Amino acid sequence: MPESEVIRRLLRAETGLFLPVANVDRPAIEGLQEQLRKVGGNLNQAVRAMNAGRVGYEPALAKSLAALLGMMQPMNKRLAAMARPARARRSPDQ
Repeated sequence: MPESEVIRRLLRAETGLFLPVANVDRPAIEGLQEQLRKVGGNLNQAVRAMNAGRVGYEPALAKSLAALLGMMQPMNKRLAAMARPARARRSPDQ
């Protein structure tokens, strides 16, 4: 691995940026995003049912659902950042 790549990876790790994932791993990460999206949809439906009065309102359950939804959005953003293809590197003459 070239020295510049080692430095780039160290800088990314230090700043909290993800290393680009291999193309072979990207479909697995995208699959996790899809599953997370489905779970989020189910949680939203549960919250809507409670708010509409179709289901008895349980304060503890409402608090737990809100906490779960709050955790899922950052996780989904992290997965999206991991699955994002690396930018094409410019050649030195550009």
